[in-house]
Amino acid sequence: MQTHNINLNSKVEGHLFHLAIGNFDGIHLGHQQIINSLVKEAKELNRPSAILSFNPHPRQFFSRELDQYQILSEEKKQLIFTELGIDHYFCLKFDELLSNLSPVDFIKKIIVDQLKVEKLIVGYDFRFGKDRKGDTNLLLDHGKIHGFNLKTIEQITNPKTKTPYSSTDIRECIRTGEIEEANLLLGRPWSMQGKVIHGDKRARKMNFPTANILPHNEIYPLKGVYAVNIKFGDEVNKGIANFGIRPTVEGEKLLLEAHLFDFDRDIYGNYLTVEFLAFIRGEKKFETFDYLVEQINKDIQIAKDYHLRK
Repeated sequence: MQTHNINLNSKVEGHLFHLAIGNFDGIHLGHQQIINSLVKEAKELNRPSAILSFNPHPRQFFSRELDQYQILSEEKKQLIFTELGIDHYFCLKFDELLSNLSPVDFIKKIIVDQLKVEKLIVGYDFRFGKDRKGDTNLLLDHGKIHGFNLKTIEQITNPKTKTPYSSTDIRECIRTGEIEEANLLLGRPWSMQGKVIHGDKRARKMNFPTANILPHNEIYPLKGVYAVNIKFGDEVNKGIANFGIRPTVEGEKLLLEAHLFDFDRDIYGNYLTVEFLAFIRGEKKFETFDYLVEQINKDIQIAKDYHLRK
């Protein structure tokens, strides 16, 4: 997949894209149905498939406060688009200039002039342009003028629950520890990635070495202990992880600590992906260090039992 970071003044090579527009935050199962349809139809007509998304997320831009909002990092998002067969990913910078662009100018400057779209795919409730005044009716009218086809996707629902797939629901599940429900909606385990840093070595003294990762700006899970898979290079290791500030040892900063079962190698400086599988318990402050060690051993057994069941 080719990735293009663009703004209003960018020049884009190529033409006749089959393009879907959206934030695709999480790329959940509903999004995946749209993307699979886009890729299939584009291939049938020998056209390049493409996604147009925005960075930062428009809601982040306008609120200025939603630091921990994105379900996926930009890097993870691009990896998933590649796996789903998308040919081109256009990441449009959402700034003051773009937020003030009229709907008609958005169509003309972005969809027609820059991207030369042949077929456009959007959700039924897609709104765009200054004050979100643009809608699918406007796109349909201008498609006739400029020669692009419009496909509107109706609301996609979960066949089991009959409720719509929702990035908002997934964020809430992650924040409240309902990680298994979030994973069902995503169609894959939700994960955090990062570089392994040196910690205070307390866990190693308990015969419980951990790989420590500082969290980035994606959404944060509920503080506590989780059964996890840890991906290191091409390896997938079972394990357990704690996300929080470690109040028993007077911790002050958020940290993701992952313990890999049956693993004893130096991986400082390497990048890990920690896939959250099941919530075990919330973070708490123990009266003594010994009580903490006792609880950790219980947590490990619960995590190992979970992995055996799966």
